[in-house]
Amino acid sequence: MSGSLTRRQQQAAATAEQLLVAAREVFESKGYVATTVGAITEAANTAHGTFYLYFRNKDDVFGRVMAEVTGEMYREARAPSVRDPYEALEVATRGYLKVFQAHRSLWRCLIEGIHHSPAVEELWLGLRRPFVERIARNLDGLVASGDARPMDTTVTAHALGSMVEWFAFAHFVLNEPAQQARTLEEVAHTLTDVWFHAVHGRI
Repeated sequence: MSGSLTRRQQQAAATAEQLLVAAREVFESKGYVATTVGAITEAANTAHGTFYLYFRNKDDVFGRVMAEVTGEMYREARAPSVRDPYEALEVATRGYLKVFQAHRSLWRCLIEGIHHSPAVEELWLGLRRPFVERIARNLDGLVASGDARPMDTTVTAHALGSMVEWFAFAHFVLNEPAQQARTLEEVAHTLTDVWFHAVHGRI
């Protein structure tokens, strides 16, 4: 059986992508509450009913939008294969912040959505969980090798992940501290320094 898509499958994939792109644009510009299926289909120049061929509802398409952006963020935050662990952590932190900054309007939309929809709350917990678990596994390895002091790696992973996540929200969405005063590279360096010494510092 051929692995190639039929013309109909290609058209369906293109329509789904068209709706997804439109949804991202509408969520970013209008926010979660003001976004409607009608606004998305209007932006995508498709019939209202076409939306429901690909998505269940607004929460479903928002989940797809956030999954794509979160996937991009976590790929950028994957530590590179370099010898210096500090350098690897700084590169990963900088990558995470760059993607967050590029899609900062979606994070405002996400916070708004969490307060209005249990489905969005569950969505976000599910999307961030693999990231936190990856941090915990890395910490487990560092503790086992003696390169980090003993710690509750699960709690530490949540704390470190939340530090970067919520600093990024305050900085890029709420402009606190002011973005004009610091470059992204300077912010990434400071967060890396705090993270690295929290893990490798001795008491």
